Amino acid sequence: MARRHGDRRQGQPAATDWESERTLAAAESEAEAGFEEAGDTRCICGADEFLLEAYLQVVAGKPVPQPVEVETLTCPQCGREFEAIATEDGRVLRGDFLGQVELD
Repeated sequence: MARRHGDRRQGQPAATDWESERTLAAAESEAEAGFEEAGDTRCICGADEFLLEAYLQVVAGKPVPQPVEVETLTCPQCGREFEAIATEDGRVLRGDFLGQVELD
Protein backbone atom coordinates (compact mmCIF):
# COMPACT_ATOMS: atom_id res chain seq x y z
CA MET A 1 0.00 0.00 0.00
CA ALA A 2 1.36 3.40 -0.96
CA ARG A 3 1.91 6.03 1.71
CA ARG A 4 1.45 9.73 1.52
CA HIS A 5 3.97 12.28 2.71
CA GLY A 6 7.06 10.16 2.18
CA ASP A 7 7.97 6.70 3.38
CA ARG A 8 8.27 7.57 7.07
CA ARG A 9 6.09 5.71 9.53
CA GLN A 10 4.41 7.58 12.31
CA GLY A 11 6.53 7.74 15.45
CA GLN A 12 9.85 7.32 13.61
CA PRO A 13 12.22 10.28 13.59
CA ALA A 14 13.07 11.82 10.23
CA ALA A 15 16.45 10.66 8.97
CA THR A 16 18.98 13.43 8.50
CA ASP A 17 22.32 13.22 6.71
CA TRP A 18 24.33 14.53 9.66
CA GLU A 19 23.18 11.66 11.90
CA SER A 20 24.86 9.08 9.68
CA GLU A 21 28.15 10.91 9.05
CA ARG A 22 31.18 10.53 11.26
CA THR A 23 32.30 13.85 12.67
CA LEU A 24 35.79 15.08 13.44
CA ALA A 25 34.85 15.30 17.13
CA ALA A 26 33.83 11.62 17.12
CA ALA A 27 37.11 10.58 15.48
CA GLU A 28 39.16 12.63 17.94
CA SER A 29 37.30 11.28 20.97
CA GLU A 30 37.80 7.70 19.75
CA ALA A 31 41.52 8.38 19.22
CA GLU A 32 41.82 9.85 22.73
CA ALA A 33 39.98 6.88 24.21
CA GLY A 34 42.55 4.54 22.63
CA PHE A 35 40.40 2.90 19.97
CA GLU A 36 42.61 1.41 17.27
CA GLU A 37 40.19 0.01 14.74
CA ALA A 38 41.60 -1.55 11.59
CA GLY A 39 38.75 0.09 9.67
CA ASP A 40 40.16 3.54 10.42
CA THR A 41 43.76 2.84 9.43
CA ARG A 42 43.37 0.25 6.66
CA CYS A 43 41.73 0.33 3.24
CA ILE A 44 38.85 -1.96 2.38
CA CYS A 45 41.32 -4.00 0.29
CA GLY A 46 43.52 -4.50 3.39
CA ALA A 47 46.34 -2.09 2.55
CA ASP A 48 47.65 0.10 5.38
CA GLU A 49 49.34 2.72 3.18
CA PHE A 50 47.61 5.78 1.74
CA LEU A 51 48.48 8.88 -0.27
CA LEU A 52 47.36 12.02 1.57
CA GLU A 53 46.17 15.11 -0.27
CA ALA A 54 46.69 17.98 2.16
CA TYR A 55 47.66 21.62 2.46
CA LEU A 56 50.81 22.36 4.45
CA GLN A 57 52.06 25.62 5.89
CA VAL A 58 55.59 26.60 4.83
CA VAL A 59 57.70 28.69 7.21
CA ALA A 60 61.15 29.91 6.10
CA GLY A 61 61.09 27.45 3.21
CA LYS A 62 60.34 24.39 5.38
CA PRO A 63 56.92 22.68 5.55
CA VAL A 64 55.30 22.42 8.98
CA PRO A 65 54.52 18.70 9.58
CA GLN A 66 51.00 19.34 10.91
CA PRO A 67 48.68 19.88 7.88
CA VAL A 68 46.57 23.04 7.72
CA GLU A 69 43.79 21.13 5.96
CA VAL A 70 43.43 17.53 4.76
CA GLU A 71 41.44 16.58 1.69
CA THR A 72 41.49 12.90 0.72
CA LEU A 73 43.26 9.62 1.34
CA THR A 74 43.90 7.47 -1.73
CA CYS A 75 44.89 3.80 -1.56
CA PRO A 76 47.77 3.24 -4.03
CA GLN A 77 46.93 -0.46 -4.36
CA CYS A 78 43.25 -0.31 -5.37
CA GLY A 79 42.68 3.40 -6.13
CA ARG A 80 39.85 3.97 -3.64
CA GLU A 81 39.49 7.49 -2.23
CA PHE A 82 38.40 8.18 1.33
CA GLU A 83 37.69 11.22 3.44
CA ALA A 84 40.77 12.15 5.48
CA ILE A 85 40.15 12.89 9.17
CA ALA A 86 43.07 14.62 10.94
CA THR A 87 43.23 14.19 14.71
CA GLU A 88 44.96 16.47 17.21
CA ASP A 89 47.66 13.89 17.94
CA GLY A 90 48.86 14.07 14.30
CA ARG A 91 47.19 10.88 13.04
CA VAL A 92 45.09 10.81 9.88
CA LEU A 93 42.18 8.38 9.97
CA ARG A 94 40.16 6.97 7.08
CA GLY A 95 36.63 8.33 6.83
CA ASP A 96 33.77 7.63 4.43
CA PHE A 97 34.33 6.24 0.91
CA LEU A 98 34.41 9.02 -1.69
CA GLY A 99 35.27 7.40 -5.03
CA GLN A 100 37.81 5.70 -7.24
CA VAL A 101 40.87 7.11 -9.05
CA GLU A 102 43.32 5.81 -11.66
CA LEU A 103 46.89 5.84 -10.32
CA ASP A 104 48.81 4.99 -13.50
